[in-house]
Amino acid sequence: MFSRRVLSALVLAPIALGMIVWGGVAFSIFIAAFAAAMAWEWVRMSDKDAPPRAFAIATGTAVGGVLLAAQLEVYGAAVWILGGALASFADRRPRHRGYEALFGVAYVALAASLLVALRHESVAGLGGIVFLISVVWAADTFAYLAGSWLGGWKLLPAASPNKTWAGLIAGLAFGVIAGAFAAWWAGWDPRHGALLAAPTAVTAVAGDLLMSLAKRRFGVKDAGTVIPGHGGVLDRVDALMLATLFAGVWAWAGPGGWPGGSA
Repeated sequence: MFSRRVLSALVLAPIALGMIVWGGVAFSIFIAAFAAAMAWEWVRMSDKDAPPRAFAIATGTAVGGVLLAAQLEVYGAAVWILGGALASFADRRPRHRGYEALFGVAYVALAASLLVALRHESVAGLGGIVFLISVVWAADTFAYLAGSWLGGWKLLPAASPNKTWAGLIAGLAFGVIAGAFAAWWAGWDPRHGALLAAPTAVTAVAGDLLMSLAKRRFGVKDAGTVIPGHGGVLDRVDALMLATLFAGVWAWAGPGGWPGGSA
């Protein structure tokens, strides 16, 4: 399993980094494709009797939100996502648990749309996205390694038997280190980068736990099968999703934007 994860990362990481550096339309299309895949996976694992329209509503909401966010039409994207989430709720309600459709579609679409908006130069730019990705990848990777190799007390057994307090500590520590280095690379104060990296790393680990809880609830091991060693797209970016929501909130409400006060 670990070797497959490494091989998948070696293939996907250069593509993702290339799109991040390229930015613009290419990055927006790349994220829109990922958003469509995530929305499709959410419907597939959460609604066994979903009709084709449920997939169409979910993917259309996610892709439309990303494309609007790419033009920095923030309010337009928010209205589009709200409408799509409510439509998903209305479609799912006759099959029960409509709130699962509402939450899943809104979560996927918001996270993907905010990532695109943050990449825009006037919001966060390349440096802000590199900072976010560096913290999340470091936290996610070392939390997984420490949890798998060191074991110890379970962090949240209801979500995953493999996630431990040792993994949380390792993810937080290496996330902070990665944040300091990313801030230094971008020409910001590494001390501020380390401070902001701490809550970012925590939200990354929490995002992983949140998706694990969802999969437990739906009785599936993985959200999909498209990425060897990881499962689906949701399995690969679960930590990034919640961390992106945190970054988006900080960008519009935190001091100095994202990463705030680090210039």
